[in-house]
Amino acid sequence: MGRLVRVGAGVSSLALVAGIATWAAVRGPASSTASMRSNADAAASPVANAVRVDLSQSQGAFPFRPGGELSATPNSWKYGTKTSADLSGLKLDRSRVWLEFDQAYDVANKKPDYAKWYDYLQAYSSWSKSLVLNWRSDYDPLVTKGTFSRAELFVAERDMLADYKRHFPTIEYLESENEPPDIAAYYPKYKFTYQVVNAVNAMNLPGPAIKIGGPTTDIFTTNRIGAFLDLYAADTDANKRLDFISYHQYLINTTGGAWDKLKLDPAVVATERSQLNSMLSARKLKSVPALVTESGVFPGSRASSLGLSADYHIQAAGLASLHYYYLGQTSVTPFHWTIDHPDNDRKDMFADTGTGVPRPYFNMMQMQSMLPATRYKATSDQLSAQGIGVYGLAAADPTKVAVMTWNYQWTQQTGYNSKIVLSHLPSAFGKSNILVTRYKIGDDADSGDLKPVEQFVIAPRTSGYTSQTLSLQPNELRLLVLTPTTQPVTPR
Repeated sequence: MGRLVRVGAGVSSLALVAGIATWAAVRGPASSTASMRSNADAAASPVANAVRVDLSQSQGAFPFRPGGELSATPNSWKYGTKTSADLSGLKLDRSRVWLEFDQAYDVANKKPDYAKWYDYLQAYSSWSKSLVLNWRSDYDPLVTKGTFSRAELFVAERDMLADYKRHFPTIEYLESENEPPDIAAYYPKYKFTYQVVNAVNAMNLPGPAIKIGGPTTDIFTTNRIGAFLDLYAADTDANKRLDFISYHQYLINTTGGAWDKLKLDPAVVATERSQLNSMLSARKLKSVPALVTESGVFPGSRASSLGLSADYHIQAAGLASLHYYYLGQTSVTPFHWTIDHPDNDRKDMFADTGTGVPRPYFNMMQMQSMLPATRYKATSDQLSAQGIGVYGLAAADPTKVAVMTWNYQWTQQTGYNSKIVLSHLPSAFGKSNILVTRYKIGDDADSGDLKPVEQFVIAPRTSGYTSQTLSLQPNELRLLVLTPTTQPVTPR
């Protein structure tokens, strides 16, 4: 159930100039938590920045659709009408949902209760093209402690998975267990589960065959993922299956030192695909896709030193940065986590899931979802090799150009005066006037719908366009959208 959090009041203004509305931002006053930040947190003098976009240099289709992958909170779906509509509006490719055997089965009386979770699965089925099912088998303790024989549990889980697949044919992926601490103890559960999946797939039920993967580690770890691959390679079952590798990424330092050391190095994830390829090749295993089924910068109940208000914006900018580096790889897909975290509000997409008031994180996902499918070259002169500073992510089709920029700082306080320089606009932009729309997710509001902060019309451009130079404060995000229009030029 959503938690009600105060939303700053705001008043919008609308001016009509030369036949086009110029939108003022719907911006509440700085929240009480934001206004209480210490002077030490104030941003330093801004640095000049340019993000240059060359629309003659296509980088092809995005390897996954930004904003299109969601890892949902377990067993949570009773949201308000607006929240449901907003989630549906993302047009999700995949949602990750959860099922645990003993939550849909009366273990004491050995009777199923499948219908208990139909509404839950139906909700995410309606919002997504396919479902990733995190399946917790309860093999331990049910088999290891003798409540069920392995054969009894196999039949029960086969029948349960088959029932859910019949009712929800878009179940396409099954992720075995969640964050196992001991890979040696995990592998018998994985083996049991791939055998269940094989049995269900043999029934030829509606929808795609179910893919099975693991080991669903809490971090990207070559040690534990490697140990899992060792056991899989040594498995003599002729029907063994590994269709994808799954793990989580929270930028946790695993080599000693402070827990937040890697927050200043989101680019560290850029080599994960190559590391996975090396691990698979070393064991003579075929390459398979990777699903990063949870991603974030605040593991567990962790928080930054700046407080909850600042952390809402760090979450949005941090996830945009992580996913930026995954977009530079192939066959590795990260999921956004999560709608309504039970313990740590800074991870939430909504201030209240009843009213549907979004946090900066959800608004960032909306920005991502507004990008066309084809990526174009964008370079920033103020982005460090570690991933601190201003990012540029550009996409276009024949009638839309969109450039997302943001300033990821973690808790550092460098601000920028940033402009976007576009070259080689599509031909349609040289034949008609152009509507310019700007969006911003700034630290002056912790919640509220994403709305244009400005709209105006410019004359046709046969080559390029340079935006205004605008402030880009720490962990602030912007989106610039250009579309052809028949509306008249706006005097400026």
